[in-house]
Amino acid sequence: MGTLVVVENDKVEGTDKHNVSGDATNPLAPPPTIPNSVWVADFDYVGKMTEGLSDFVNIDGEPMALVTSQSSLDPGEDAPPSGRHSGPMGSNFIPPAPPPAPPPFLLALSIDDPVGTGDPNAAAGSSFVKVDGDAVLLDGDAIDTCDGLSVPANSTVTAENQDFVSCSE
Repeated sequence: MGTLVVVENDKVEGTDKHNVSGDATNPLAPPPTIPNSVWVADFDYVGKMTEGLSDFVNIDGEPMALVTSQSSLDPGEDAPPSGRHSGPMGSNFIPPAPPPAPPPFLLALSIDDPVGTGDPNAAAGSSFVKVDGDAVLLDGDAIDTCDGLSVPANSTVTAENQDFVSCSE
């Protein structure tokens, strides 16, 4: 059995680290906050393969994803305050103290890095199946999503929109 080929809108999930800024709780108040504090935090990346897909090969009407394709966050994922890829939704803040200030300050946290896209990792793609010279993206391939610290292979693509075309590697 081979590995399924990825097509348009197959999911990409992982965790990015981003530089975050905003107000922090002042442990030695007054004043109650320390303005313009900076952290690094983890953010869930929940998206799909959406850009740079093959305009030549379709599987069941869906364009095939290649190593030149890109992912994008699902709609609303980067919208504060509830989008999982927005400043207020970070986790594992470093440094851990002082913590982000409570509302309304927590809602004002923002990611300082570019947010949204992901590119297949350099090791991704079929070693022998190509479309117009570009390797075909496969289920489980690593995606370098918008990590502000440039950590590679921090997300993974999952083939879920077709279940009959696979590639033996």
